[in-house]
Amino acid sequence: MSAMSTTSTDGVPGQDVIDAFLANVTDADRPGSGVSPAAVADELADLGVKPGAAVVIAMPNGRPLLTLFFAVLLAGGVPVLVPPSSSAARVEAIGRRFGADALVAPTVNAERYGAPAKHGLGDAEIVFFPWPERRHYAAGEVILMTSGTSGIFSGCLHGIDSLLRNARMHAHAVGQRDTDTVLLNLPLHYSYGLVAQALASLVTGSRLVVCGPPFTPSAYAGTLREQRVTFSSLTPALVARLAAGGTAWSRTLRVLTVGGDHLHPRYVERLLAGHPGLELYLTYGLTEAGPRVSTLAAHLEPPRRYGSVGLPLPGVRTGLRPSALGDGSRELLVESGTVLRRRVPDGSADPLVAPRTIATGDLFEIDDDGYHYYRGRLSDSVVVNDEKVWLPSVREIAASIPGVLRATTRVYQSDDERRYDLDVYVDHPDQAQATEIERTLGRLLLRAERPARITLRPISDAGWHK
Repeated sequence: MSAMSTTSTDGVPGQDVIDAFLANVTDADRPGSGVSPAAVADELADLGVKPGAAVVIAMPNGRPLLTLFFAVLLAGGVPVLVPPSSSAARVEAIGRRFGADALVAPTVNAERYGAPAKHGLGDAEIVFFPWPERRHYAAGEVILMTSGTSGIFSGCLHGIDSLLRNARMHAHAVGQRDTDTVLLNLPLHYSYGLVAQALASLVTGSRLVVCGPPFTPSAYAGTLREQRVTFSSLTPALVARLAAGGTAWSRTLRVLTVGGDHLHPRYVERLLAGHPGLELYLTYGLTEAGPRVSTLAAHLEPPRRYGSVGLPLPGVRTGLRPSALGDGSRELLVESGTVLRRRVPDGSADPLVAPRTIATGDLFEIDDDGYHYYRGRLSDSVVVNDEKVWLPSVREIAASIPGVLRATTRVYQSDDERRYDLDVYVDHPDQAQATEIERTLGRLLLRAERPARITLRPISDAGWHK
């Protein structure tokens, strides 16, 4: 590949484009050595990484992670980003299922994987898996892990060219500019952080400030001020945490986008009322779609649409089909040039139902003006003791209780009966909150509708979404 090329035949940006992007990245937490992706790519080739080989990368957010991601692509390999906190057993399970060749992490215990040695690689270390399972992918492909809705050991195979295209579509929809300073504090190992923030900054030329997780309101506000951030993206759980803490934001912030889950309209109203002039965009997407699908410019809409995720991005077509629940609800279909090529590993449930079209597993309504309203997932209805329980309603009730920042449900089988547990996330769990939650649910739910167990958890355990 020519050092001055802008892209290769496999869609990988050229070294000049990547170097210009990384030169515009500020690492707020853990700056690396500044080694170039091209130099790391040469190291990978010298170590024997072949084109099409999958390389698992378990690195914390930061410039070194972005350097390794692009280095693997420049070497013809296929990057697989996983949480840096992944246990060795989890990494091994992913590596075997995906047929990966190697693992890259800040430090690696070679003996744990049965590898004869480890090697330095830029700001990290690399070991080669000793097991015989190997899969050959195509140069320019990327495996994005799903966030739990499709299994923790499954991923989506994408082309880097389509991810860049989706990033460009998203950046245009939310008004991202080359003059913006973008704060990336969401996990890069999920598609929302990687595509909608990092790659969107690459295609627009924005300055990118990388930090965290973990997230704290005070650290977030401080980074906004210190780095003069104009553009930020958060999940609904983080928005709720900020709202609960009353943290003052920097006046430099021009745009806030929210994605990864549904944001309750009361928070939309609170954000707009408390931050005059803020451009607030609510987005919907899923890793299988590559990932962004629709956007609502909430600051330009009437309050009746605050519960919507807006209109499809240009080039994206959506439709509805009757869901498998048989209750009149409908599942969203997405047709786009950026949907996944296939699910990995082989044998995983395939969301493709037609060329470039996926069944999302998400239940939606679309009004006469084309605005999309998320209503839950197909798995969100469960029959308990012959009573059908609509779990989004339970979660909404729990989330409406003062002090509750997020609520999730888990369905399981117990003694041939379907049951569900409710996890409620708060800042500081205590017995008084637990009692209030049980009292509120007891008032509003039939006995058969109530969760088998209610567990209070700190918001720091809430996890991250696509």
